[in-house]
Amino acid sequence: VFMSDNGMNCGHHGIWGKGNGTRPQNMYDTSVKVPCLIAQPGRIAPAMRGELLSAYDVFPTLLDYLGITDAPSRLRPGRSFRGLLDGTGSLPERDVVVYDEYGPVRMVRTRDWKYVHRYPDGPHELYDLARDPDERSNLVTDAQQQDRVATLRARLDAWFAEFVDPARDGAHKRVTGCGQLGPTPAEGDGSDVFPADPIAPLSVSSRPPDEAGA
Repeated sequence: VFMSDNGMNCGHHGIWGKGNGTRPQNMYDTSVKVPCLIAQPGRIAPAMRGELLSAYDVFPTLLDYLGITDAPSRLRPGRSFRGLLDGTGSLPERDVVVYDEYGPVRMVRTRDWKYVHRYPDGPHELYDLARDPDERSNLVTDAQQQDRVATLRARLDAWFAEFVDPARDGAHKRVTGCGQLGPTPAEGDGSDVFPADPIAPLSVSSRPPDEAGA
């Protein structure tokens, strides 16, 4: 199994770095999508898959693949995709939720849409990935997309309501996104966990880059 823990912008979107390469932190596909190569000759047939998966699916997949039963008391967001590896089944489409551990930035995406929410007051983003795969046109204020924004935010909130530890909820802590130097305080006192550093602010616009100056 070959994977990475994050993507990397090498000049994409005008930045060099990953999710914490901007202030506020970003959720561009170039930051959050990672390579995933899994091989076992004789059991896994060579193929390239396009299903939406997440790193939190890897652990239940390995357990399932090896025939190991997980502790029933553990609430985990992941699901096994063993059937995609050994050809024993398919995987129903679903939303993928990504949480940026460097700050209060959350994302939910479907095959064609991505919604990014930043606590406490934005900026928020909505991208039509089918028509705008480079995430250049932010549609979050588009009057025709407000039902979609509300639906995706509700899905995002419901997912975190189920899986987040309230005492360590990054949406309510003054984290800055500059490195994981220590554990998040369990007391929920809002104290700074990560120090600040000078990173260029992220400009989120609904206009094309040549008009927005991005």
